[in-house]
Amino acid sequence: MAGEQEHTNFAHGQDVLTLLNRDLANEMNTMLMYMADSLLVRGTDSLDVKEVTSKFAKQDFKHAKKLAARIVELEGIPQLMPLHIQDNASIEPKMGQDGAIKPMLKDALECELQSVLEFRNQVQTIAFEDPTTCLLLEGILADKEHQVEEIRNLLGL
Repeated sequence: MAGEQEHTNFAHGQDVLTLLNRDLANEMNTMLMYMADSLLVRGTDSLDVKEVTSKFAKQDFKHAKKLAARIVELEGIPQLMPLHIQDNASIEPKMGQDGAIKPMLKDALECELQSVLEFRNQVQTIAFEDPTTCLLLEGILADKEHQVEEIRNLLGL
């Protein structure tokens, strides 16, 4: 599994910046997915879904800002150009065009579950090496776990 490999090969410094830039790319991707979802969603429950996806877009943008700020604190450069985001991301959300609620939410749930897994692995990987970054990742992880629960509730799971 990718997270396990990172754990065993981890070295502080550039590796942390690589992880943070990947997290930044993932948060930018999910932010854009939620923004699109909030605009395109249709159906009987669309108001609830619009509200939640709009909230998640804002939350993921805040995560991205915090990650970018931490990258700068560690004397790195946040990779924010669309090409860098595409190259760095490990999570690639599907951007549904038809606005159907259930497939949209299932895609979002899949992305968030993958994100939760990656953040958990990273927290374990850098816990003792970089406690400040670890605290940042733990905060984002808590938000991601909450997002998973909200999406499950919307899906009736």
